[in-house]
Amino acid sequence: RFACGAVLAGFFVGCSYNSSSTQNQVSGLTKRVLLTNQQSGGLTLLDGLKDVPAKAISGGSGAAKMVTGGGITVVADSVTNSIALYDNATEKVTLAPATSNIPFDIAVSPDGKTAWAAMRNPGFVEAFDTTNGNVLATIPVPNAVRLVMSPQGSNLLAFSDSPNGNTFAVISTDNLSSTTTATTVSAPGLDQPYTGFFNGSETQVLILNCGAECGGTAAAVTSLDLADPASAVTVPVAAATVGLLKGQSLFVAGTPATLPTGLTCPAELGTCGTLQVFDTSALTAGAPVAITDGLHQRMALTSNNRLYIGAAGCTTVASGTNEVRGCLSIFDTATQALTFPTESVFRQNFDVTGLQQISARNVIYVVQGGELDFFDITTNAVSTTITPIDIRGIAWDVLQIDP
Repeated sequence: RFACGAVLAGFFVGCSYNSSSTQNQVSGLTKRVLLTNQQSGGLTLLDGLKDVPAKAISGGSGAAKMVTGGGITVVADSVTNSIALYDNATEKVTLAPATSNIPFDIAVSPDGKTAWAAMRNPGFVEAFDTTNGNVLATIPVPNAVRLVMSPQGSNLLAFSDSPNGNTFAVISTDNLSSTTTATTVSAPGLDQPYTGFFNGSETQVLILNCGAECGGTAAAVTSLDLADPASAVTVPVAAATVGLLKGQSLFVAGTPATLPTGLTCPAELGTCGTLQVFDTSALTAGAPVAITDGLHQRMALTSNNRLYIGAAGCTTVASGTNEVRGCLSIFDTATQALTFPTESVFRQNFDVTGLQQISARNVIYVVQGGELDFFDITTNAVSTTITPIDIRGIAWDVLQIDP
């Protein structure tokens, strides 16, 4: 049992709670949430019902982004050339395979048997066997920085750093070996392809084109089939670096070089990014609405249809005494209302790096400025009933590993 004021894996905990006496004991929690700490390293297991830390887990020196699948959670290390493989059942990091360079992004197969890492500087995407950590394939993809896995795990999309021209790469995950190569995809309308989404199959994809924001010409969404890229259809949007696909709606956000005609940036924002709803059936884009600016890379939709959009490097605006409007926007998809939460001016930055709603609860965990905030999704504000956790270090990503 930890007393008030105890330090656990980079946290300062303000009150007592029970904890396992050793990392090797399984917690028994029914809603488990992992949090990475980029500065102190490793992982912390949180109780998603009580919103308190439960267990410290060793997991690398600069733990950052996480993805999970098939009972395995892959953790990117932002400091060393490695990834960590966390076994959800035993609650331990079982392996830490060495990568060719610091991983810029990670992915995992749906069955959890293969982990993937993108290394920008050497220009590789590497595949690892999660049972033993062995390298299955090292695949050349110049400046690889973003990965997208297909629903059944047969194809992996790899996107390069800007300016990357008008192509992206596809890797077939079958029969991986030392001779596996990527296929370069080009199609009409591609303009600095940034990321993508699989739309109901292993080959039908929606590509977000960053356009002018990434040194190209114009942002757009391109709908194409990997089997026939020449038949692609491209629809202009204001900006596109992050999205979320829900049914036939693809929510798309970014920061345009120039605001679309007719869109006025509210004074409370200073400068603006944009959010649009793209109809994947009709292939049309709705009118843009103003959100915070910055580089948008995080998006989550809550159970009550509130869309949380997170950016990094946004323009902050003072809002009241010691308060700042930060990099988080909340969009009510039913009423179209927008909320821009404020944060303490004493935070070092306001970058949003992690979003995770806790299932069957009105709570979403928001990692912003290296801190963890518990938002009430019914009020669009930090919960007044949950005791905050003071982070020592830099919180980076948050992920629920139970239903």
